[in-house]
Amino acid sequence: MLADFHPKGQVSKLYGVYNEERGTANRAVVIVDKQGIVRFSRVYTSMPELDTADVLAEIGKL
Repeated sequence: MLADFHPKGQVSKLYGVYNEERGTANRAVVIVDKQGIVRFSRVYTSMPELDTADVLAEIGKL
């Protein structure tokens, strides 16, 4: 879990989930493995779209 406050948006910009128009990060799940490789990334337009079963299944693949 990440709160990207200072410097504002630095990490979310690196992961491509920063919304320049709003000045905030989009809601997203990014799973990074122990080697630092992004194994899963999904942006959600609303929180009800987030399916925890899908996220847990991706974690289970690691």
